[in-house]
Amino acid sequence: MKERMAMRGGGTLTLRQDGPRVHMEAERPSDGRGLYKVWLHGDQGGKLLLGTLAPENGQLVLRRTLSVGALEQAGCWPQFSAAATLAFSFSAPANWYCEQHPSQLLADPVLQEQLKGSMLCRKESDGFSLAVPFRPERPVALSALICLASLERWEGRPHLVWRFDREGHPKIPRRA
Repeated sequence: MKERMAMRGGGTLTLRQDGPRVHMEAERPSDGRGLYKVWLHGDQGGKLLLGTLAPENGQLVLRRTLSVGALEQAGCWPQFSAAATLAFSFSAPANWYCEQHPSQLLADPVLQEQLKGSMLCRKESDGFSLAVPFRPERPVALSALICLASLERWEGRPHLVWRFDREGHPKIPRRA
């Protein structure tokens, strides 16, 4: 027997119990806004991360099989609800774009070597700015310049922002 429930945040979670196992399939429309995670919330306060939805045939989908015991231990069985929450936003603030090769914008070879991936970039009249989401548990993209970064919040998420002149040299922040 299948049971289907609506998830907070959009989409549905379909459950099928097979003895001591529960097969779950979460689906939600793909809106292009970012990465969504599915959480189970037990009626008695339990919480369990089911996983991250992945693109599949124009939808976002997650399939998991867990034991009834694991769900009970997490406080998410037999009574629970499900939520699909936006975990990482793909959107950048106005005037920012994803620069695939930010190291090519920098003058210093040491800084160039520190940049391995893409970063948000904004062109400015006297240079440009680079930014990355800030996560305390992760290494900082430009660790040699951490003291020159400003911390800014966009859509409730902290970002480190560095400013550079036209030649790609770091600018020292002005005091307010």
